[in-house]
Amino acid sequence: MEQLKQDYRGKELSRVKMYNEDFSGQDLSRLKLRQSLFHNCNFDQADMTETDCEGTDFFGSTFRETVMYRTNGKDAKFAGTIFEPKDAFGLTITCSCKTFDRMHISNIWWYNFVMYALLMQPGSEEDTKKLHTGLIQLIGPARYVKLKALFSKREI
Repeated sequence: MEQLKQDYRGKELSRVKMYNEDFSGQDLSRLKLRQSLFHNCNFDQADMTETDCEGTDFFGSTFRETVMYRTNGKDAKFAGTIFEPKDAFGLTITCSCKTFDRMHISNIWWYNFVMYALLMQPGSEEDTKKLHTGLIQLIGPARYVKLKALFSKREI
């Protein structure tokens, strides 16, 4: 007999500590999860659209096929997580070591982070062309064309 999961819609989960909690498949959209600790929790296939996770530590948690569209991850720590979201466009993250340390990331999202680098123009025009050419070769020209088309359809 399958155990019913708690319904978290409309609840406040700020400043809480949770361990090994299963949030898989849950609608967590627009919830406040600020300044919390979710240690080894399962967020697989959850909807975290516009969820406020500012300052939250997700150490060891999983995000497989999770919708993280416009999720606020400012100052959040994703160290040691499995980061394989279905959609994370518009995700706000803070660039710090604790954001990425030992994060296991799906190939597609790793390539997406490389695509962000291709939006930048480092140094001179010659430097930019050289570096961009190297990154496109790293991604693979065919995959680059597909990712570029995907990026052109999304608000970045």
